Amino acid sequence: MKRLAIRVTGAALAMLILAAGAAYFLLRPSESVRLNLVADTQVVALTLPGEPSGSCGTRVCRTILRVDKGDTTRSIGATPQTALPEGVRLAYWGCGEGPGAATCTVRPDRDTTICVTTTGPADVARNACGTRPGTPVAEAPGKLSVVFRTKWKIELSGNFDEPCANGGALGKRCEIAIKPGKIYYLRAQFEKAAADPYPQAGRAWDFHYVTYEGCNSGMGHADAITCVVFGAPAATTVCVSSGDPVEEKLARECLPYRRAGTP
Repeated sequence: MKRLAIRVTGAALAMLILAAGAAYFLLRPSESVRLNLVADTQVVALTLPGEPSGSCGTRVCRTILRVDKGDTTRSIGATPQTALPEGVRLAYWGCGEGPGAATCTVRPDRDTTICVTTTGPADVARNACGTRPGTPVAEAPGKLSVVFRTKWKIELSGNFDEPCANGGALGKRCEIAIKPGKIYYLRAQFEKAAADPYPQAGRAWDFHYVTYEGCNSGMGHADAITCVVFGAPAATTVCVSSGDPVEEKLARECLPYRRAGTP
């Protein structure tokens, strides 16, 4: 009987040890990582997830977001407190999508820093987030081709030296040398006083606006809206069309240049 009692007691003790071990692994706190979030913009105030880290100034706000450590990617997003200007979007650095991306996902396997700004000219001009899209590559310029799918006279200006206008010629192209690590912005000017290339056409609304496809900032509409292009060693193309309903077919020819994920 003593041996039976000892065996029962030993078995019970082993079960208690196993149960305690299982409870420890189930109830122990998860290992976490720290995501340092930074909003750096002069265009619009942004709300960041996480706990505030210091005070928010007129330009920069910081928060700390702690998440469970793991290999599953998760989305991180800032929320504009007011509407962004037309043609402007958020741009994230430090995310899996790459520098200057419109969205942000991260794999929380280590502490990291994520910065968000906008593609607005005020932020572009001052290199917000303290970085530029892409890693500069010495002596490896890229090429930006602008294709005009319109007979209306349109001229582009921006932080580049090459002249870029179509003079009213359908299919006209211009080429702009772009440096990796630099952000370029293109502003379109629609020459409303130019002779109507379709004098017999009747329109019921004002069609004097420009549409872009192929910009990193998404689609742009109306005169002087900024199209943002991230400099890279590769070739890229921006297609420009008008809002003239007579040129609706020509505008559709620009759609193949639309970037994936364009808002």
